[in-house]
Amino acid sequence: MNFCKNCLFPDTKPDLVFDADGICDSCKSAERIHGITNSIDWDERKESFTELLQDYRGGDSYNCIVPVSGGKDSTWQVYAMKNIYGMKPLAVTFDQFDQTQIGEHNLNILREIGVDHIHFTLNPLVVKKLVRKGFEIVGDPYWVNHVGMFTVPFTIAAKFGIKLIVYGENPQLEYGGPEKSRDSMIMDRRWRQEFAGMRGFREEDMIDDEISSADIDALRYPTDEEVSSKGVKGIFYGHFHKWDAMEHIQVCKDIGWKPLEEPPKGSWVDYENCDMKFIDLRENIKFLKYGYGRATDQLNIAIRNRRISREDALAIVRNIDGDFSTANRKEFCDYIGITEDYFMRVVDGFVNTDLFKKTDGIWLPKFTRN
Repeated sequence: MNFCKNCLFPDTKPDLVFDADGICDSCKSAERIHGITNSIDWDERKESFTELLQDYRGGDSYNCIVPVSGGKDSTWQVYAMKNIYGMKPLAVTFDQFDQTQIGEHNLNILREIGVDHIHFTLNPLVVKKLVRKGFEIVGDPYWVNHVGMFTVPFTIAAKFGIKLIVYGENPQLEYGGPEKSRDSMIMDRRWRQEFAGMRGFREEDMIDDEISSADIDALRYPTDEEVSSKGVKGIFYGHFHKWDAMEHIQVCKDIGWKPLEEPPKGSWVDYENCDMKFIDLRENIKFLKYGYGRATDQLNIAIRNRRISREDALAIVRNIDGDFSTANRKEFCDYIGITEDYFMRVVDGFVNTDLFKKTDGIWLPKFTRN
């Protein structure tokens, strides 16, 4: 197992490529983002964004949809589209199954921006089954959330005749991924299938004796014909603007948005995943699959933004990456109706035994972070 010489990503991360010098493509993208080598012309991209919006202005109805979770970034996107670019956005939320009180508060902050807001809540009984199946089949209890947040806004856009959907950062540019995807501004069906956390499973794959075809109707992506005929386009705001979470946070705080009182277990910052109570469990499974968790993701961004040294970040990540709350584990098990013993057996099935060994009932790394 090898690690990027600049950040903390391991070569086990899916879709990540290392160059001959041992630098990952996420760090190479950061050099472009920050104007070090092969720079992105952000002024030019911002101008092209302004020109693109001209095609969607006009009329008395909504001229774009912004999917929102209550996080800092989606709150910022609503603010930017309305107050910076003068659009009339419709905010659309696919409700989390484990929404936190802070998350609810932050969604309500959209009222301070002043936009219409649709909450879509999938049948809670179906959601519970899909959360369990996502956990059991792909090791991700948030499978249904991923599908919902990248599907429902398109369905609403097609039905309301709204032609533009504005998502946030381009994850492949920020966190690494295939070269063609790093400079893509488009979020469409293909992107959803490949990158949206579906883990290779389509919504139809979840149909069984407990989940009917009708149960998942809301999770079906509109047909290519419907999207094309309605002229619906999904784009990444972060393709056109240099992504700066610190700037977003300050603007959001000024209108009342709140971070967590402390970071979730396994995380380094208190301003991410504020709406997801069980995120630590998901990230623990990711850690056992690939040898890195959420703290690595967060510290890597700080390294690339020159806010922390790799040495200091390494010391932190060794102590917290992959950690989780046993109280959350119990509550999650109660929610989907399983025992903690069964939970641990399921997790065991996703562990990469090339990276971890079990000692006294605990999975310990075979590798050394360096």
